Amino acid sequence: MAQSPHDTISTQVQALLTRPEFQTLLESIPDALVIVDEQGHIVLVNHLIEDLFGYSRQELLGKSPEYLLPERFHTLHQHHRQRYLESPVTQPIGIGLELYGRRKDGGEFPVDISLSPLRTQEGLFIISTIRDISERRRLEQLAQASGVLLQAMLDALPSGVYLVQGKQARLVFANRAACEVWGVDWQVGQPFEDFLQAHQIHVLGSDGHELTRDDLATFRALRTGQPISQYQEVVRRPDGTTVPLLFNAVVLPAHLFQPLQSAESEAKGILVVMHDITSLKDSEQLKDEFIGMAAHELRNPLTALKGFVETLLIQSQLGRGMPLTGWQQETLGEIEIATDRLVELTEALLDVTRIQAGRLILSFASYDLVSLVRKVVQRVQEAAPHHGISLQTELESLVVSLDVFRIEQVLLNLLHNAVKYSPARGSITVTLEADQDQNQVVMQVQDHGIGIPAEQQPLLFQRFARAHNVQGITGAGLGLYLCRELVKRHGGRIWFESVEGQGSTFFVALPIASDEDAAPGDLRMQQPETNASMDPPFSYKRAVRESSMQMKTD
Repeated sequence: MAQSPHDTISTQVQALLTRPEFQTLLESIPDALVIVDEQGHIVLVNHLIEDLFGYSRQELLGKSPEYLLPERFHTLHQHHRQRYLESPVTQPIGIGLELYGRRKDGGEFPVDISLSPLRTQEGLFIISTIRDISERRRLEQLAQASGVLLQAMLDALPSGVYLVQGKQARLVFANRAACEVWGVDWQVGQPFEDFLQAHQIHVLGSDGHELTRDDLATFRALRTGQPISQYQEVVRRPDGTTVPLLFNAVVLPAHLFQPLQSAESEAKGILVVMHDITSLKDSEQLKDEFIGMAAHELRNPLTALKGFVETLLIQSQLGRGMPLTGWQQETLGEIEIATDRLVELTEALLDVTRIQAGRLILSFASYDLVSLVRKVVQRVQEAAPHHGISLQTELESLVVSLDVFRIEQVLLNLLHNAVKYSPARGSITVTLEADQDQNQVVMQVQDHGIGIPAEQQPLLFQRFARAHNVQGITGAGLGLYLCRELVKRHGGRIWFESVEGQGSTFFVALPIASDEDAAPGDLRMQQPETNASMDPPFSYKRAVRESSMQMKTD
């Protein structure tokens, strides 16, 4: 009687099957396993194969492994199995072949198959690990559909949105509006800097100067790990056109998205939203033009009014004309103070429009900054005698290149604010120090007044910005904006520290130029050149009156 294929196979693997440790290992593996001999016959399966395909072991023994696949995969799988026998190595094949399994009832399901060689005394065997990936495929399809839906939603947004990852800010995705802003497509995986350089795209600051890598909103968020809010940049596209943008960026942990590279698996991502503010800029320009026109129209009548009031007061003091009664003199004094306030506001508005239009011109000259600060402190002290204003510095003189009138305007604004927002008789300290390491001089104006609420501090240098705790104190909210712009145009910077209810300290850092013949880093300390200063935009009479009124209130 002839032997059946099953009898032949059983004889070949009898020794293997009788090993209890092998049987225990086979059944404990959490994957469905099929062991095939060199002739392509199934010689062993574990119980998970029975559960997965619905066949009993006896039905599968002696069959070819293609028996578990739909017919359309038979030829391809046989060819792959023959090539595998020539060079057997552990490798996954299910993903590459996109295979499907076939159950006993004819149902199909996607599978991943991995092959591993098993060499024994009885010959070469192939272990096939089979995994049902139906749930994985379902999740992949769901994720793909969600990705398509997300992309469609993002493309419908009027604002540009893009996500970058890693230190090089490689693109993960970008919506249609973002590509329209740049004027070209940004390829997934391309670093941000490479993208800008490849397409000759330049990113400028609001002052028109090109920003460095660290100044870009995207890299600032990557470097600091902090969100970026309301950051303005101007993009010059490849065709030469420019578009002003308002950036907001938020840091995302790496586990929220698929890493672009294995080395960046732990790299954080930056989600950036940018708004085209061209229309807002146009509206702002119209507003600035109107403000400038209104300020110019106000200047002449205010000048005439101020001149007439001063003439009446002077003539009365000289005893010329009809004498003025007490209430008339007091009324004229009030008119003069109100006129000073209007003149100061008009000049501030004109400065704002000049800055916005890029028409502010500075006249630089060498001047002794120590002498300037000392003079301004003395003037403000005389105007506000109920506040103790002191200057602390170890410098006898420090000559720097500056626009005297404008730096005087900055210091007067800071001192004026310190007077206004401090209690009567409150102390105000002005500090002046030279930092040779940074080649700069730093001025500090410290008060112990009402301070600035923390939630409003980021907005303080904007136009018309005023904190909510200054009710009853006059002001237009332009002084600090002008200070920032004037300091910036001197190549310096201004910042502050403040605690509500405890006071504020404002810092102004200005660069110090060295003599050509001096060693690097040496400060120019010499006698100042003669340089007449213009009258500062600060009303001392108004400061005295406000200080007196505050004392009466206290």
